[in-house]
Amino acid sequence: MKIKKLLSAVLMLFILFSISFLVYKELLQKSYSKGNTVTEVQNNKESQNYAAPPQKQSAQDKKVNTRDKVTAKPGEPETVCNFQGASCDSNNKVIAYYFHGTNRCATCLTIERYSREAIEKYFSQEIREGTLEFKPLNVDEPENCYYIQDYQLYTRSLVLALYKDDKQLKWKNLSEVWAYVKDKERFYQYVKDETERFLQE
Repeated sequence: MKIKKLLSAVLMLFILFSISFLVYKELLQKSYSKGNTVTEVQNNKESQNYAAPPQKQSAQDKKVNTRDKVTAKPGEPETVCNFQGASCDSNNKVIAYYFHGTNRCATCLTIERYSREAIEKYFSQEIREGTLEFKPLNVDEPENCYYIQDYQLYTRSLVLALYKDDKQLKWKNLSEVWAYVKDKERFYQYVKDETERFLQE
């Protein structure tokens, strides 16, 4: 008699566990279908509209044909350049774009902060001279969504882009920022080394 009651209790617990698991799995799939990664749903509980798990990309720099309009000064004709916010008569410029979405998790905010701090710490002179710029952009905004395709974005990303004589020559997604986000010094060094390579072009 006791064995039957024990078996019944075990069976009931198994059924309850199975139902709970199915409900949890269903909720997880709904969150993922909105663009969240499983890791972010479990750990951050915050959504990201186009995120995917950070993956290691090839170290090879890539070319792109992104075009942005530069606002002309009053009385001057409007000019079109291949980079946003930079002067067309600039011979050499590097822009460090940080691409994010509207909904932001703690890791996304940390990556932006560390990126900005590293660039300002090691390249203050280049920033003053206008040869380097840090530019955060929200790709969920309609005017910026084309960057997702141009730079093959799969998650929040720090991208270096090199321009010479108003033309973008190459770009690189610094995907390792995700691996170094818990090691601030290593993160800084990684951003410093990659930015130096672009500035030396």
